[in-house]
Amino acid sequence: MKRQNYLGCGLLIVALAFFTFSGCQTSSTASMAAPSKNAGRLTIERAANFGSDLSLNVSIDGAQVASLVEGRSYNGTLSPGQHVISLTVTPTRGRPPTTKRLTVQAGQTYSFTAMWRGGRLVLM
Repeated sequence: MKRQNYLGCGLLIVALAFFTFSGCQTSSTASMAAPSKNAGRLTIERAANFGSDLSLNVSIDGAQVASLVEGRSYNGTLSPGQHVISLTVTPTRGRPPTTKRLTVQAGQTYSFTAMWRGGRLVLM
């Protein structure tokens, strides 16, 4: 009887943790930029048909800032100036990374969608 109680409590804890974190949106700050009036905003969303078994990994200036699963997006700030956005997919299945150079201006918002075009990952 005690074993069933422990099992029930364990399942309840796992379920509560799942529901607590399932509503969270990935948000991060890139390039260690403190949010300020001089920062630019960056949003990256996954296309609706991106693939449910794939994780989209977002790196900015060589540092990974997010790993986006289905239904998630990246929202962060960037300091003004040149930045390189890199995208990879897990599992890779031999796909090369996608990169985009971005010149951020203070107070501007940059929105992109990661999608597939002819078998290649693109940032539109």
